[in-house]
Amino acid sequence: MNLPCIASQSASHPDAEEAILVDHVITPRAQPIDETVGAPFDARQAARDLLRTSRMAALATLDTTSGYPYGTMTNLSVEPQGMPVFYAAGLSLHARNILAEPRISLTLAQVSGLDVLNERRLTLVGRALPMEGADLAAARARYRRRFPKAATYTALKDARFFRVEVEGLHLNGGPARNTDALRPDDLRIDLTGAEDLMRHEEEEIARINADKRLIGPLSERAGGVRGRWKVTTIDPEGLDLAGEAAVARIWLPQRITSRAGLHAWIASVGGPTRV
Repeated sequence: MNLPCIASQSASHPDAEEAILVDHVITPRAQPIDETVGAPFDARQAARDLLRTSRMAALATLDTTSGYPYGTMTNLSVEPQGMPVFYAAGLSLHARNILAEPRISLTLAQVSGLDVLNERRLTLVGRALPMEGADLAAARARYRRRFPKAATYTALKDARFFRVEVEGLHLNGGPARNTDALRPDDLRIDLTGAEDLMRHEEEEIARINADKRLIGPLSERAGGVRGRWKVTTIDPEGLDLAGEAAVARIWLPQRITSRAGLHAWIASVGGPTRV
């Protein structure tokens, strides 16, 4: 499946004229993948899992003068709707590059062994846009929950947060697990109808993290040691948790759009019956 260039659909974008000339943000390979030959796997779910459970990513920007790609490592946070977010100091080279040219690439990988080519890798390409106002405040709070030690540098005057509008992606699921069929929407979480839940997300997170009766069952469900993990994000399809050296994702069995629905689900997995 060919990936259309999302940017080409918006004539109001400052780079729209240039983008219209591009059919794909990731140029398809000359020989398409025959997915029937490889080992079967759920590519969409694998990509969603990798996005939600990666603590860091390789970030590539374009140097403002030479045009060469400039790579660095950065912490990765994820908004409830599934959009990647990262921090950058205003004086950093990658922040300078992004403010001049927002096109970037992020590569995510979870390496449990010594050979990264035997592990899943996800490459995202898109535009990194500075966050402002209420969106910035919420993203900063979410980032600090995910990375507790970040309070020291995210409070600096030149601290910046960028949200990535993903325009293309490619997943390598490991040996014999490849696909070109994924689209940016495969990573997105629909927040429609979940206004009650999302309006009180931070309040619910604080309540859960402060009560061992609540966080205990969730920690165990996420594979962590009881009481050692904290919830960082809540959305209609799941909860993100952070531990001392890892992050985890709990996917809900069905979509939840209200606080009442969240409370009922927590009770069903071992939390108190009244929360």
